[in-house]
Amino acid sequence: MSFAHVNGVDLYYETAGEGVPAVYIHGGFPSLASTLQDFSQWNWTWENDLASSLRFIWYDRRGCYRSSMPSSGYDLENQAKDLTGLLDTLHIPSAHVIGSSAGGPISLVLAALSPDRVLSLTLDGTGINMFPVGDPVRDLIHQLIVILQQEGAEAAYAKRPAGVETSLGPLWLAEEMRARGEYAEFQEEQQRLACQVQTMSIGERARYFATELRSIQAYMRDDLPGYARRVKCPTLVLYGSEDRVDPLAGSLELAELVPTAKMQSLAGVGHNPIASSAQGRRALLDFIHETNR
Repeated sequence: MSFAHVNGVDLYYETAGEGVPAVYIHGGFPSLASTLQDFSQWNWTWENDLASSLRFIWYDRRGCYRSSMPSSGYDLENQAKDLTGLLDTLHIPSAHVIGSSAGGPISLVLAALSPDRVLSLTLDGTGINMFPVGDPVRDLIHQLIVILQQEGAEAAYAKRPAGVETSLGPLWLAEEMRARGEYAEFQEEQQRLACQVQTMSIGERARYFATELRSIQAYMRDDLPGYARRVKCPTLVLYGSEDRVDPLAGSLELAELVPTAKMQSLAGVGHNPIASSAQGRRALLDFIHETNR
């Protein structure tokens, strides 16, 4: 197991393969569910397709999975700084950067602020505004953030919606899981995690919930179009036609805002095209190899 202590956080990472470096910024948000994942039997699957022709780097973002979970530092600029610190640790001056779902805005900020570190940018099933004004999920999360700020973590946790025990993820993932025919398994996993945390104190569960809310709050901003316009590296916007998490409009807006962007829609593919489909991985590899010519 490899960890890099950078920017005040311990980041877990794995790397394999040879060739030009490519780093993947995964989606999702820090949550109790994330830290409860059992990685004892976890092995790379789709990641091996990329490591076969790239020096492929996976890392767990701040607060996610095996990385440490500080209570702060989740603004996008600081998370971009986390990644540059990891690249420095690995002695990688620049890399092809792949931002998937919630990793997309982080990669966008990185490409705008540190253009010398980004050889190309792939935006994978993501958008410029992941929690748009008027979206009921945004309104709910905003209300919980206000409660967190005014009354504290335990009060916010007590007001969480039904079915949210270890993560807010089911609020936006349920429809995608139904579309994939994986809803029963998804629900079973949610129930398993809910049972697993029953021995934890309310205070401890609330602490994780508060961190998840603070992380999501970092995405509720209106200045990302300005960052998108500053991106100068070759950029690919990948969108799955069956994506139920990030609407097509978000990818279209990205493709319009980033001056160097080209968009590729993948028929019959859902959310996270690179992780979920060989078609998405092929599109990514073709793009990176074309950029390197």
